[in-house]
Amino acid sequence: MRDPVLDLAAFYAPRGIPPDAVRAMSLADRAVLRVGRARFYEEMRWMTAAGVAAAFTPQEEEENEDG
Repeated sequence: MRDPVLDLAAFYAPRGIPPDAVRAMSLADRAVLRVGRARFYEEMRWMTAAGVAAAFTPQEEEENEDG
């Protein structure tokens, strides 16, 4: 089984919150971090979907001024 505190520490360490600080946080503070991480991944999912949709949507041809 994975350690949930270790998962949070691994996610937030590159973002400037050291693992020791995560371990010292209260359960409520860690819950806020979990929600933030979930929002980050949800936003990344939407951004990836938008990028894929933009990449595979055919471009409309522009009309010439000459007709």
